[in-house]
Amino acid sequence: MIVIEGVDMTVATPLPRTQAQRSAETRALLLEATIDTLIEVGYADASSAAIVMRAGVTRGAQVHHFHSKVGLITAAAQYLFSGFIDEVQELATEVHSSGGDLESFLHGSLEKFFHGRFFFASLELITAARTDPNLKERLMPLIKELHDQLDALWLRFFQTTEASPARVETLLNMTLCLLRGMAVQTVLRDDPDYYVEILEAWKTILSSFLIKREEVIETDGQQPRQSSGEEG
Repeated sequence: MIVIEGVDMTVATPLPRTQAQRSAETRALLLEATIDTLIEVGYADASSAAIVMRAGVTRGAQVHHFHSKVGLITAAAQYLFSGFIDEVQELATEVHSSGGDLESFLHGSLEKFFHGRFFFASLELITAARTDPNLKERLMPLIKELHDQLDALWLRFFQTTEASPARVETLLNMTLCLLRGMAVQTVLRDDPDYYVEILEAWKTILSSFLIKREEVIETDGQQPRQSSGEEG
């Protein structure tokens, strides 16, 4: 204890980490290392040994948490998707709070698809799942959960339109296919202006499917019509 003019300057001793905390830390290290390894060397070369070395843990620790490579990869995919949803959720909240619209959300989403770990790691996973039935079976429910959460976020931007839930879901899937396709193309074509032009064209097409509630005109007692020609 150090005392200066009657002031207690006791230096607090950090409490030792619990077993649960150490276990959670090891698990996180393995998941982060798995994603980084997928991005750096690809799925085929992302061996358990390479992941363990990057994580700085023992092989025994890896086996304790994940008994197989596919189990580790699946857990890393879930971790990756969860982090991506958190980012998109944060983006949606920022756009709404700043008075932004779907256009702002699309631009932000495009950045998240084109850059960062999500795109490159998920690309490796999707490619690997094509020829690995076991991995595909494990990834499918995670992909469904990812899309369900994206659906909920996406729907927030259509609450002032006459679009039906089914139409909104279709527009989301079309947009995701577009963004995913452009993201894949960036591997061989590094041309930002090209992708911006495509996105601008898509936003124009997207708006043609929608009509604001305040723009709906009722005539002769008929039900409002959507600009796309879809009834109700």
